[in-house]
Amino acid sequence: MAEIKHIEKQKILKFIQQVPFTEEDQKKWEKSLEENDISEDILEEMHKKLLEIPADKFASDWARVKFSTELTTMIKHWRMGLASKHFKHGH
Repeated sequence: MAEIKHIEKQKILKFIQQVPFTEEDQKKWEKSLEENDISEDILEEMHKKLLEIPADKFASDWARVKFSTELTTMIKHWRMGLASKHFKHGH
């Protein structure tokens, strides 16, 4: 499980570097992910900030949609993993 968490963190860190977030937000999230586990708060904040980025900061409209879809998918996977930890097998 620890390896899966590490892989998820690496995907999110790579995502943060690809999206034109502010440098301040990038550094804050990178520091948080290095020191803590992934959290609902950080994922929701990233999603909110992504939607606030002006369209002209992206290479194209398609890039904005791609990043939004990619982040939504990562959030869903993270939530499913979290839910499966709490699921009692065999009942």
